[in-house]
Amino acid sequence: MRKQSSMSGYMQKTPPSTSGHRVSQYAKPTAGVKRPAEQLSGVKVSAAVDTRQAKFRKLIGDGESKDLDSYREVQSRFNWLEDKLIKDAKGRRPQHQQYDPRTVAVPADAFQKLSDSQKQYWEIKQKYRDVILFFKIGTFYELYEDDAQIGHDILGWKMTITGVGHCRQVGCPEARIDENVAKLTGAGYKVGRVEQVETAAQAKARRGPKAKILRQLTRIHTPATATGALGVDAVHLMAICELDDSYTPADSPMTRHMSSQRSRAHFGFAFLDAAAGRFFVGTATDDAARANLGAILTQVAPKEVLTTKGGSSAATARLLAQPPVPLQLSYVEAGTEFPDAACTLQTLTQQGWLNKLQLPPGLSQHAPAPAYAALSALCAYLKRMKADQELATGAQLVVPYDLYAAALCLDGPTLANLELLEGSGGDAEGSLLAALDTCVSPGGSRLLRQWLCRPLRNIADMNDRLDAVDEIARRGALTGPLRRLLKGMPDLERALGRARNSAAPPVQGLPDWAVRNAQNRRLSALAGAARAVKSAMTALNTLMSGGDDQNGGPVQCNLLIQAAAAVPEQASLPMQAIAAIERSLTYPEPTAKKGKGKAAAAASAATQPQLASQNTSSAATGSDPDSEASPFKQDIIVTTQLLESFNAHSDTWEALESAVSCVDVLASFASFSQSQLGATCRPVLLPPGSGAGGKAIMDIKGLWHPCAVSRVAGDAVVPNDLALGSQQKDGLARALLLTGPNMGGKSTLLRATCLAVVLAQVGCCVPAVSCTLSVADRIFTRLGASDRIMAGESTFMVECSETASILQHATQDSLVVLDELGRGTSTFDGYAIAQAVLKHISSKVDCRLLFATHYHPLTAEFSSNPRVSLGHMAALVGSSGEQGGEQEDGLVFLYKLCRGAAPKSYGLQVARLAGIEADIVSKARLAGQQIENKLQVSFDAEAALPLASQAVSWLHHVLFACNASFATFKEAWQSLQAVPAP
Repeated sequence: MRKQSSMSGYMQKTPPSTSGHRVSQYAKPTAGVKRPAEQLSGVKVSAAVDTRQAKFRKLIGDGESKDLDSYREVQSRFNWLEDKLIKDAKGRRPQHQQYDPRTVAVPADAFQKLSDSQKQYWEIKQKYRDVILFFKIGTFYELYEDDAQIGHDILGWKMTITGVGHCRQVGCPEARIDENVAKLTGAGYKVGRVEQVETAAQAKARRGPKAKILRQLTRIHTPATATGALGVDAVHLMAICELDDSYTPADSPMTRHMSSQRSRAHFGFAFLDAAAGRFFVGTATDDAARANLGAILTQVAPKEVLTTKGGSSAATARLLAQPPVPLQLSYVEAGTEFPDAACTLQTLTQQGWLNKLQLPPGLSQHAPAPAYAALSALCAYLKRMKADQELATGAQLVVPYDLYAAALCLDGPTLANLELLEGSGGDAEGSLLAALDTCVSPGGSRLLRQWLCRPLRNIADMNDRLDAVDEIARRGALTGPLRRLLKGMPDLERALGRARNSAAPPVQGLPDWAVRNAQNRRLSALAGAARAVKSAMTALNTLMSGGDDQNGGPVQCNLLIQAAAAVPEQASLPMQAIAAIERSLTYPEPTAKKGKGKAAAAASAATQPQLASQNTSSAATGSDPDSEASPFKQDIIVTTQLLESFNAHSDTWEALESAVSCVDVLASFASFSQSQLGATCRPVLLPPGSGAGGKAIMDIKGLWHPCAVSRVAGDAVVPNDLALGSQQKDGLARALLLTGPNMGGKSTLLRATCLAVVLAQVGCCVPAVSCTLSVADRIFTRLGASDRIMAGESTFMVECSETASILQHATQDSLVVLDELGRGTSTFDGYAIAQAVLKHISSKVDCRLLFATHYHPLTAEFSSNPRVSLGHMAALVGSSGEQGGEQEDGLVFLYKLCRGAAPKSYGLQVARLAGIEADIVSKARLAGQQIENKLQVSFDAEAALPLASQAVSWLHHVLFACNASFATFKEAWQSLQAVPAP
């Protein structure tokens, strides 16, 4: 097991956490890192590293400390960082319940022995133990002590103790600081820079010859608040606030456990998409399984989640300990960094928690506002990270977030079990998202992910999407050029976010170069947003005109017409704002070739967009930026005005971005509908209750799993027909009891059925020859075997928790899928639970149900039940030379759904195929036959009874339907017994 750095709680080569060493469900707290002298020798330089890099490493210290006494002296001076002595800023040891691992106490005697610059460093570091701090010394940035260890481990830098700090340290020149900050942030660390806000000459002139240079901590970069150099996926910071009135701790641990299992909770949550400049707020009520909280985490996939110690119930804490997605859990202080969940919006506003954020209208000022308490926690976090003046200025949008929003409900386990967003490997490969995503724009890919998480329930909306998909698939001459335009345009959502995040003027008090860089970034953001808007309008105008498709003319379906209509009129106020930006900005031609280092920076600066006033002023070179009358100051004011004018029309730009992304997703659906892997069809969607007796129906012909077939591997599609329920009075049962061999395709069929419903209700073609179904309100799945060890839950406990949620919330319009329920406990207990659940859902809920099992006696018990039909996945089993024997390797899977029950699961054949030795399998066969013979006696005795009690019950139903009495039936039965067999 890896060991943990004694100072900062960082996992070696694993991102740290503000929450006390937990990075995600995969990171475990471990002991402190030893700091042996041999670590000072650094790492070997790879042969691939060029000579220049090797020289640079040599500049920062050769990494060889031949004086062990010097090393031991350093280790002794910083022994207060060791696990056995470390305390937080308030003097609390790690064992204390309120210990804050984000801070560290520097002993007074140790502090007095530090140099002036080191005192500056530790004054900041004691408040930011969770942040890697680059400390500016001249033209170098340095890392000290355990931060240096991170630089050594992650960046491969050699370590020395001979520098300014006389401690473990590494560093880099200022020309490479941005590159290394990005690397550390990408590795999951929070990274800050302590900048010099004056030169040595300025310090001496202002405060005397012995004055120390003033330094200031600037914006801290974190993985959850990244805004530049991002991939396609959105990056989120989330805060969760729980109101749990029913949860009351008890004396006994078991009582506490049972209480938390019964508890329900009300959540407020908020999350920030920093790159898009948007905050989202919402609330949710959850059951003991925390399925809705799991859905929130899966949908949002936050990089970091904020909560308070002791602020969550046991059920919530268990889920956060082992969440459905990798995340960093951070504990912040209740009261000072996270307001009470019962605070009203009026209180939060009066106390200044929400900064300058513009909240949605119509909110109650006097009711408890847990969502806005969570939003307040985000603002406090941004303030601590010195990012509030960029990311929480009032220009950002605050958008309500409805977890399901009248959509098909897919809770956390269902999203994971169906592999909608991630495959079994933990990435997109093998997921439905990967199978569908041929989007050419980043915004389209992000919107597709949102649609898959929240399929529709309104049939008109589904048909609008399907109409658009049909038209796009039919008009290649239009969609080809359109997609080329979408592919070439900038990321509009991110461009709008940069414009919102650049609304505030540069932070004052920073060095001149930092202020100028910030102003240049603002101009680039303004120009980039205007270009992105113009590109989007060009693409949508092509859609409206019909592009190269002269025969087809303009688009005809509702959704595409609405998308094209998102372009504002030429004389509108939004277009006037764009025109003003274009008049105000100029783009100088590059005057030098792009080289490396300073030459590259100079060339890049020469091509930066500029205000027209800069062409006739000396603002870029000689003016004092602190002077109110300076041209540079005036340029800042003009830039702020242009950004305010642009951001004032955010609603228009958001509609434009939504339209472009929507068209891209619909084009991706059209591409899927033309798949070469198998047949696809437009689903026929019926209102809920369209089946007999107002029940649900599903009839799919030629169904196949879109993620289980590989074009590369040359896999063949094996289609299956599936019908649950009917529009006829004496139609099919809505429950299917499915048996068959291991690896025979049961789970694949179950998942394919669920994916067909998701695709139909998301507005996409279905992988089948034909598909008719009534709209589902929820999909529930209990698939696979998994535990939550970190949460203290066994495999069987997870099974029962998920099943309990299904039994509580399923309706007659739901689709329920249960795979091998009861396998996590003893055979008889598992069978009993499986039988009871199957009976309850089929008789009480009467929804569409797929129930796969290896408990074969269930097929006999439900064979006469009209609400349950039997099916099995077919397989061929060869015979050996022995009578009654079975060839060990003669099992052939057909992956075909057939009527009736399978005779057995053929587990011994599968075990042989898996590589278990033949003699072991033979012994297992003999043991199995003995057990089967013993059990058969009991089943034969039960079968000898005249009629099973359940069969009697169904007989009464039959007699009632036939208007006949039981006495009449008995008389007829007895007379038949007297007739000899033919």
